Amino acid sequence: MKILFWGVRGSFPVAEAHAAGYGGNTPCLEVEVAGRTILIDAGTGIRGAGQALADRGVEQVDLLLSHAHWDHIQGFPYLPQLDQEGVSVRIHSLRHPNQTLNEIFAGQQQPPFSSRSLKDVRAHLEFVEHEDDDCFEIGAAQVTCRRLNHPGVAAGYRVDSGDHVLAYICDTDLDGAVLHADGLGEDADETKWLQKLRQNARDLGHSADLLVCDTFFLPEEYEPLWGHSCPDEFLRLAAEVDASGVWLFHHRPGRADSDMDGIVERYRPAAVSEGIQLHAAREGVEISL
Repeated sequence: MKILFWGVRGSFPVAEAHAAGYGGNTPCLEVEVAGRTILIDAGTGIRGAGQALADRGVEQVDLLLSHAHWDHIQGFPYLPQLDQEGVSVRIHSLRHPNQTLNEIFAGQQQPPFSSRSLKDVRAHLEFVEHEDDDCFEIGAAQVTCRRLNHPGVAAGYRVDSGDHVLAYICDTDLDGAVLHADGLGEDADETKWLQKLRQNARDLGHSADLLVCDTFFLPEEYEPLWGHSCPDEFLRLAAEVDASGVWLFHHRPGRADSDMDGIVERYRPAAVSEGIQLHAAREGVEISL
């Protein structure tokens, strides 16, 4: 398994000097398992990922979408594969209660937001909607999809190659007291749902080699309405589920490179004490497992 970070920022892309070291693109990961390519999220980082795949002649791509907030889909219209006939792009997501996945992607490419509609795409597009707890195969990889605690309908993913595991748990309010998930019904038991959604994160992260996690906030910055987490929460989770590597992700747009270095140093002693390798995700970093 190989993992490459193409976009690591949350909320909106940053093209400023303070973010040049870690990168300013919004979320996108490339995962390769036994010659099969998986992309996770379609932030602005997906343009570079798609160009690299086109240069390598990749003709089949599976995209795992965590959710449809703008920072996670805004790069999709610029995916080079969309202009290539004979290329297949399959998009996976949790099922939404009020819209199909096709409608969500078509909506952001309707006038006046875009000059090109989804109907103009030359590649073969397939939309696959999953239920919470679904497991499915992409080539040799076993993929698990679990719902997370974030406004709208948000999912985390576990990609298991048989020998190694990547857990992608972004975006979520891991230990928060506010239930953010939509479409659960007016009579939903908030306490039970919060417990379930946290257990979902635990299940995704169990014994993971890489746990890529939403650490948008520091504890002193935490705001309960946004549905994001802090490094403390994911270090506790990693220790609970025996995950060996934690990668801080979904960095705040205003975080300078020096800020990110300082956050890693702030939390490194706690990570070392639990036998966890701690890193902050940086564009261009490739990990081979």
